[in-house]
Amino acid sequence: MNRPTHPEMGTPSEVSAALPTRRQVLRGGLAAAGVLASARLSAFAQAPVSPVAGSVVVSATAGKHIAADYTGLSYETTQLAHPQFFSGDSAALARYFRLLGHDGVLRIGGNMSEFSFWDPKAPVTETPDGVEGPDPGHGSPRTYKIPAVAIDNLAKFLKLTGWKLIYGLNLAAGTPETAADEAEYVAKAIGTNLVALQFGNEPDLFKHNKDPKQHWTYDEFITKWQLFYDAVHPRVPHVMIAGPDTSYEPVWMKKFCEQEKGKIGLLTGHYYAGGPPTDPKMTTGFLLEPNARLKDHVLRAIEIGNANGVPYRMSEGNTCYGAGKKGVSDTFASALWAVDFWLQLAEQGSTGVNLHGGGNGYYTPIAGSPAKGLVARPIFYGLQMAGAFAGAQLHACEVNAGGKNVVAYAGTKAKGAALAIVNRDAVPVRLEVDLPASLEGASAAEFSGWRLQAPSLESTSGVTFAGAEVTTDGHWMPKKTEKIAVRKGKAVVELAPYSAILLCTAGF
Repeated sequence: MNRPTHPEMGTPSEVSAALPTRRQVLRGGLAAAGVLASARLSAFAQAPVSPVAGSVVVSATAGKHIAADYTGLSYETTQLAHPQFFSGDSAALARYFRLLGHDGVLRIGGNMSEFSFWDPKAPVTETPDGVEGPDPGHGSPRTYKIPAVAIDNLAKFLKLTGWKLIYGLNLAAGTPETAADEAEYVAKAIGTNLVALQFGNEPDLFKHNKDPKQHWTYDEFITKWQLFYDAVHPRVPHVMIAGPDTSYEPVWMKKFCEQEKGKIGLLTGHYYAGGPPTDPKMTTGFLLEPNARLKDHVLRAIEIGNANGVPYRMSEGNTCYGAGKKGVSDTFASALWAVDFWLQLAEQGSTGVNLHGGGNGYYTPIAGSPAKGLVARPIFYGLQMAGAFAGAQLHACEVNAGGKNVVAYAGTKAKGAALAIVNRDAVPVRLEVDLPASLEGASAAEFSGWRLQAPSLESTSGVTFAGAEVTTDGHWMPKKTEKIAVRKGKAVVELAPYSAILLCTAGF
C-alpha cells in the first residue's frame, strides 16, 4: 500500500485486457467533492422525486478482450508469517476469492515486504487471529520470518481458488542470494500458478536508513534491481519478471521499461484514489467524482508499456492510501467506486487490477481471518459485480443522464451480453438503453437485472448484490432478479440514487 508520503461469481458471480473506448459522461448535478455526509444521507430519506430522464447508447463495435484473470487482490508479505491464513484449510476464504472470480491473481507484496525475510526453517508461532496488514505507512519495529510451510500452504490455497500469484521479493533490505533461494522455492511450490516475480514494493519511496528524509534515486534502485535479476533469473529462467511496482513515478517506469527491455514481461504500478486519511478532501463525494488523475496516471503507464511491448497491470491500489479512511473506504460509496474503477481501467488498457487489503483495514475487501471469521466489506460487492465482465469484450457506451453523475459499461461474450450502469448521483434516473443487435444475444428478449444497493451511501453493512449478502463462510446466491424487457433493441432501466445494476442475458 502507498505510504503517507505518497502524493496522492454459471451466474455472473462465477465469472471472473482491455479496450480504450469513448465514454461520454455529462455531469453537473452532484455537489462538490467536500459535500457533507448528512446531505448524502438525506438523499435516501427525502420525499420521492421524479427520476431524471436519460439514455445509454451502446456501440456495436467490439473492443479488446478483458483477461479472465483481470480481477485481483493484494496482501502484505507479512501475512505469510501466519501460514494457516492462506492454506488448504481456509475453505471459507477460498470461497470469498471464488465469488470474485474463478480465475484471478493474488499479489503478495506491500510496504511490509521490507520487513519480511525468507527463512525456510523458521519455527511457526500462530497468533489467535493470524492476520497482518494493511500497513498504514508506519513500517514496523520488528521483522517477520517467512517459513517454507507458508509457501507450501499458499500453493494449496491457490489450488482451492483457481487463482494465480504475483510474488514480491524484499529488494529494500534483502540480498540477491536469499532472494534467489526464495524465488526458486516459490517457483517450485506454486508451479504454473506463478504469474511473475517482482523485486521491491514502491521503490520510488524507499528511504535511506541514515537519512530517512532522503529517498532512493533511480540509479540506486536499478543497480540493486539488476543484482537481484542476475541472481534470480538463472535459477528460475522460466518465470516472468514484473516491475517496477512503483507508487507512481512515470520517469522511473519509462527508464525501467527502456533499460530492462527483454527482461520484464509485465509492467506494474500502484494507484490510490486519494489520501492520506487525514485529508479533509478525502470524502465519499470526492471518491465518486470522476478523477482526472486516474487517467493521467494509468494512461501514461499503459502508453509506456505499449511503447516497449510490455502489458501493464495495476498491482496495488484502493480508495485511500494509508490503510483507508473510516467513513469513506468502508462505506457503500467504495462499492460504487470499485465497479467504475475496475471497468474504467479495463477501458484504458490495464490487464488487471489488484485491490490491496488484509486484516481489518478500512479498505480491505475481505476483513477478518479464517480463524475468527470473515466479513465482506462493501467494496467486495463492487468487485463481485464488476468481475462478471472478466473474459468479455468491452463496447463503448455513450451516456446522457441529464447532467447527472452516471456511467455505463457494456460487454459481450460468446453466448451473451451484459451492461453495468452506476448511478453516482443523489437523484434517481430513468435511462433508455439503445442496444445494437449484437448485444441483444442470440434469442434474448430480456435482460436479468441484478442490483447493487445499500441503505445509504455511508452504509458499512447491509450491502446487497441481487438482494443477497455474502455469508461469513463465503456463500452467496442471488435472491432478487428483475426482468428487463428488450423491444426493438431498446430497454428502459431505472436506478435509485447511489446504486448500480448489472443487466445480463442468459448466456453471459
